[in-house]
Amino acid sequence: MTRHKILLVDDEPGLLEVCRETLEERGADVFTAVNGLQALKILESAQVDLIVSDLRMSRLDGMGLLRKIKESGLDVDVIFLTGFGTVENAVDCLRLGATDYLLKPFDVQELLLKIEKALHGRKARTEQKKFSNLATMLSLSNTLGNQKNLRSLIKEFFVQVREAFAPDHMAMFFPDAEGKDMEVRVSLGRFFRVREDIRDWFKDLSKDLLEQGAPKLFDPASMKEASRPGKSLPPELAHVSAMAAPVASGRSKIAVVVVLREKEGPAYSLQNLHLLTVFAAYAASAFENLRGYRRLRNMNIEIITSHVSAVEAKDFYTKGHSERVSSYSVLLGKEIGLPDRDLRLLSFAGMLHDIGKIGIPDNILNKNAPLTEEELVIMKQHPVVGRDILSRVKTLHEILPIVYHHHEWWDGGGYPEGLRKENIPFLARVITVIDGFEAIVSNRAYQNARPVAEAREILAQGAGVQWDPDIVNAWLRVLDKQDVTKKHFTPPL
Repeated sequence: MTRHKILLVDDEPGLLEVCRETLEERGADVFTAVNGLQALKILESAQVDLIVSDLRMSRLDGMGLLRKIKESGLDVDVIFLTGFGTVENAVDCLRLGATDYLLKPFDVQELLLKIEKALHGRKARTEQKKFSNLATMLSLSNTLGNQKNLRSLIKEFFVQVREAFAPDHMAMFFPDAEGKDMEVRVSLGRFFRVREDIRDWFKDLSKDLLEQGAPKLFDPASMKEASRPGKSLPPELAHVSAMAAPVASGRSKIAVVVVLREKEGPAYSLQNLHLLTVFAAYAASAFENLRGYRRLRNMNIEIITSHVSAVEAKDFYTKGHSERVSSYSVLLGKEIGLPDRDLRLLSFAGMLHDIGKIGIPDNILNKNAPLTEEELVIMKQHPVVGRDILSRVKTLHEILPIVYHHHEWWDGGGYPEGLRKENIPFLARVITVIDGFEAIVSNRAYQNARPVAEAREILAQGAGVQWDPDIVNAWLRVLDKQDVTKKHFTPPL
């Protein structure tokens, strides 16, 4: 029992003294109280591992003490001492969360065995919780670290918090665009979805907590204390347990996560709040990493698109070609029903698909006559050159297959590898159709622009030969809805 802190609660002075001396002889730190109210005062300032309490006491009995402990979310085990007439009450206490009970009168050795058993079980649970928390933290870190956009990061953090803390209601509050107020970005439960007064109450609270950078645990009493003048506490909040933690890193104040349980569920504890704070710290790190990733990606895109401009400066006939391929590809991707991630890849790949032409000599690039066999061999190297240029930029690795294979043909007659049908990456097949269409309807060194009607015929004839027929049909459906070559056409991104 060495170093364990035990609280004895009993209104019989003699029994209290005997038990205290026995436990102190075995190395325990012992506190004593003569009723439940006195015990609660001790618990406000001391962290106790185990309470051994009588059931029948004046000024708050054992059952009342146990209820207060559960409401406060304290992590402490409780053994009850009871006479034969209150065994039924003792069983009720077990249902409420007590660890064990012992019938009076009892032998001191019986009490020691009960206490040893309770402390051993507590130690086992603590070790198990440590490993469980470690596994949770590793999972959380890996999961959040793998998110590459803000929406998926917020969603994944929300899911992880919900699984770990099982709230009845939950919300994440973010500063608005001007940084003067807070707004809910994601929520769970009717409180935040339909109750504007509850939403506003926590909005004000989250603003304060974000400025202070401190988490907070709320029971009904502290809820009332946190109420602002002129804004009364919504009645439903008088019976909830709640936690709130800022998602912040250094000077970067990102959000506040709030979780609530109604009175039917167990109250949140200080240990829960500590874990939520750790969750918030991991999330803050992930948000910062994402910001850094986006800054790096944007910087890389700016550098690469400057090379696109350099390509178009070499080949003045294709000015704006890459931008149009990017816009049209996204439009086609939406028609097919592709997810946002694929639409972003199409946007980038469309912009960068011809980056390799920077390595093609001007006399070949701008030749206004058919290319010779030797010149064709050189021209067909531009997907390879493009892939090699982009492969040096880690954030662009996902678009490499699209750039490299955007001249493959459905029947295997394309380049650089002569892939056929489904062996060609799907997004590369999308770009291929758009690249072909845009080349037909634009002026080139070797031909004048042709009308959309003629381009439609060429695409239809080449479906199943040069292009994936399903993707061609999807693009023709887009053209049925609007003429993308008109000046009033607004790109989708």
